[in-house]
Amino acid sequence: MKETDEFAEEIFCLKYELNTLASVLLRNESERWLPGFLHERTEYSHVERYKLACKYTSQKNVLDVACGIGKGSSMMAQEGGAALVNGFDIQPEAVRYANWRNAAPNLTFSVVDAETMDIVEAYEMAVSFETIEHLHNYRSFLINVNKSIRAGGYLLISTPISAASVDSNPINPYHTREWGFTEFQKVLNEFFSIEKIFVQLYPPSQVPINTPRKGIIEDLIGKIKRKLGFAQILEQVKESANGFSKIEEYTGQYAEEELGVSRVGYQIVLARKN
Repeated sequence: MKETDEFAEEIFCLKYELNTLASVLLRNESERWLPGFLHERTEYSHVERYKLACKYTSQKNVLDVACGIGKGSSMMAQEGGAALVNGFDIQPEAVRYANWRNAAPNLTFSVVDAETMDIVEAYEMAVSFETIEHLHNYRSFLINVNKSIRAGGYLLISTPISAASVDSNPINPYHTREWGFTEFQKVLNEFFSIEKIFVQLYPPSQVPINTPRKGIIEDLIGKIKRKLGFAQILEQVKESANGFSKIEEYTGQYAEEELGVSRVGYQIVLARKN
């Protein structure tokens, strides 16, 4: 790649980062994980999900559906030891960013619609975090993902736990539908056999709310200054800290009626292709 092309890609990525920064600063929201530019708790949650995925990806061909800017795909390709990771996302800008910031020999990114993709038995595992609740035709998505996985392969998927069995008008404006703890598992059971269920719950006093944390403006200004120097610096996310969500296998330790109500967070399901 020519030096002028490299500079153009770096400028594009910087603009993408600053747009994300503006969304967090001005509207206190961002539906895409961009390392170093989200609230610390939110970033920690994303990282932990992909750390869980890395336990299952060694030597596998992996599909990352709705990969965003590709950081999670990169984790599976490198830390998870995957043979190959294909990251798919519907947003061309996110894929362009991923191809520049997160390139690796065993990793590719493509613009693909999760509801219409047509791939047959190419992967031993598919990963899809925080995707299905955004889709209008979630059944087509599950059919397509199932078709893309080889016999005996796995899907690792996460979604928020709703207080209702099915919520067709979620508070989050980017979501078209959310499911209760057991209702989501019923949906998956039409296409897969569930092997493990994990929960990622926030401590009651630390449930994310739409108010900026103290010091966020100072933090964001510091990030802007570093990025304007084109420094390739991504902040380290804390490994553990009070107030951060944790992932644990669900073995009945919480009453099901509490999940999504007094215990707020996500479920992550490991399922095998039928």
